[in-house]
Amino acid sequence: MQSPLKRRSLLVAAVTLPFAERVLAQSTDWPTRTVRLVCPFTPGGSQDAIARRLGAKLTEQFGQPFVVDNRSGAGGSIAADNVAKSAPDGYSVLLGSIGSHALIPHLFAKPSFDAFKDLETACWIGTQPNLLVCRPDFPHDTPQKLIAAARAEPGKYSYGASGVGSSPTLTMELLKQKTGIDLTFVSYRGVSLADADVLAGHLPMCIGNIDSQMPQVKSGKLKAIASTGAKRSEAAPDTPTFAESGFPDLVVTSWSLWSVPAGTPMTIKEKLRLGTEKALQAPDVIESMKAGGFDPGTVSVAEADAFIKTEYTRWGEVIRGAGIKPQ
Repeated sequence: MQSPLKRRSLLVAAVTLPFAERVLAQSTDWPTRTVRLVCPFTPGGSQDAIARRLGAKLTEQFGQPFVVDNRSGAGGSIAADNVAKSAPDGYSVLLGSIGSHALIPHLFAKPSFDAFKDLETACWIGTQPNLLVCRPDFPHDTPQKLIAAARAEPGKYSYGASGVGSSPTLTMELLKQKTGIDLTFVSYRGVSLADADVLAGHLPMCIGNIDSQMPQVKSGKLKAIASTGAKRSEAAPDTPTFAESGFPDLVVTSWSLWSVPAGTPMTIKEKLRLGTEKALQAPDVIESMKAGGFDPGTVSVAEADAFIKTEYTRWGEVIRGAGIKPQ
């Protein structure tokens, strides 16, 4: 499955930039004070870094502070609920994700918000693949070897990941469903803890967002088996994807977008979208995001919403197939 990001060319971005400059220069009543960028992740991670980079650029453009408000927990529902219940005036913006829009609706029996009714997409930001890694001495260090070994000895091999309902964990559930293999899942509070146990020899593999795994891979302490992007990541150009290894259904990315409370005026959403698209074209933003394995880019709101609905359906099927019961 190809990200909607790939459907837009750099030529289109270049043509629309003059229009964006005119819209951004127009005098409107937004923003006239601080804008909260509500991030469902803890400080220091890749998603938090994205919010801060874009917030700095938006502050430069609009002359008002765009500050990150970290509200982690409950798979992103705390942050999403906070924005969903905020005034639709453009001063509370959610860093929406696969968690808030495609996973939480299936993982919680009674979510406190409806991602499709209480929130509206303002702008697409980009995608980031997951990365499956192993101990350097693990013999089944390619997708083909791992799947063959797991088929030969069902349940023998384990992997660590953060949380039951995270994107990396569900990537492995998808792998199991598409290949018929049996791998044992070991849940951790954070992928760094899973990495530590792999390094200590307590389990052979773990999976997380690519930015969290690459430092250990570059140091030689862990070995990359495969990434989950549609193509090789610039952050890990020597690492094959599951797709190129013969498993095209294993294209999985963690994605990001700006979401605002339903009913936010279109003029505000347009200014936020155009401002973000301008920020995403800044060379320093592109360089820093790609260094972390994040693929920045823009698509139309309509394309983003269509992709989100597809992801919602896809991950609902995976969650039900894995027997994960809503909390």
